[in-house]
Amino acid sequence: MYNALLERWKAERDTPELLSLRDSFLQNVREYVEQVLEQKSSEAITDLQRQLVETELANLQFMMKSLLQMRIQKILTLLVNQAVDYDLLTRNERRFVDQVSRNLNSVLMPADELFTPLQSESSSQLQLVRFLEDHPQLVGVDLKTYGPFRADDLATLPTENARLIIRKNQAEPVSLGEIHHESSEDH
Repeated sequence: MYNALLERWKAERDTPELLSLRDSFLQNVREYVEQVLEQKSSEAITDLQRQLVETELANLQFMMKSLLQMRIQKILTLLVNQAVDYDLLTRNERRFVDQVSRNLNSVLMPADELFTPLQSESSSQLQLVRFLEDHPQLVGVDLKTYGPFRADDLATLPTENARLIIRKNQAEPVSLGEIHHESSEDH
């Protein structure tokens, strides 16, 4: 397990993208640490063996903490860009993303409101968009989960989320008249 953690740590360190991490991997590391701690507390080991076990524990702790810190930095970057893929996250990371998303949206909303005309829709309204590219799952300002989406998918999103995605040229607004017009041309 030590080598598996070392490889995961190196891969996350050497890859700019967020890599998939399963809860089962974390559970395996936890079980391995418990085994190493049992070795350390055993009366049958020598002082040298105890020092080696302590060094191993220190290395495990460093790699695990560093791995999780790297992942948090990558997740925060993805959150700012609203591009977090929930399939890559552990259960705890999903909770973290949900909490930070709510806080991030509350910070970003005033900036959006500066550019919103006074007569615009209320925050409870939805907007229909067509995705121009694949887009991972996202948490809307209404705290509901949307997606993931493929290019050309139509979706109804909270207006604030739709505006951000449109501004990044990842989707375009669609009016119901456009859909009716397009479908009537096909007949």
